[in-house]
Amino acid sequence: MPAADPPAAARTPVPDPRDPGVQRARSRNDAMMGRALLVAVAAGLVIDLVVIVLAATLGGDGALMGALVGSGLALVVTLPTLGSAVLSRRLPPMAWATVLMGSWMVKMFVLIIALLLLRDAEWLSRPWLGLALLAGALVAAVVEAVGMVRTRPRLEVAEVRDEP
Repeated sequence: MPAADPPAAARTPVPDPRDPGVQRARSRNDAMMGRALLVAVAAGLVIDLVVIVLAATLGGDGALMGALVGSGLALVVTLPTLGSAVLSRRLPPMAWATVLMGSWMVKMFVLIIALLLLRDAEWLSRPWLGLALLAGALVAAVVEAVGMVRTRPRLEVAEVRDEP
């Protein structure tokens, strides 16, 4: 026996993208997301620059190369998720979550392969690589989360019209 359609009152209305209220909310949300992402990437890069300078001045053999490679890997960890979040923001929630999880799996695969290939590298310092990778990725994630929580995205709600 096929399931009956839920009554009109139980269905979630889909916002009309042409609705001025929806357009204002989407415009504000897009600007907020863009600011949060730029600040997150900038903060991650600044922290990685600090780690690179520390590695160059305080580190021994391979410290600078370890910090440079770790900073690059921090971008590999940060940018795919941020990019996929921006590019897929108009998708339905399940599709959006699928894209984000897919990008997360791909970047983790790339990160693991890169770390395995660098496992026996004598030309870089693994502690400095790990420090730069951890610092860059962690700071970017924390700054993005704080930015998103502080600005509170607006709901995209269109007025509900009764169907005849």
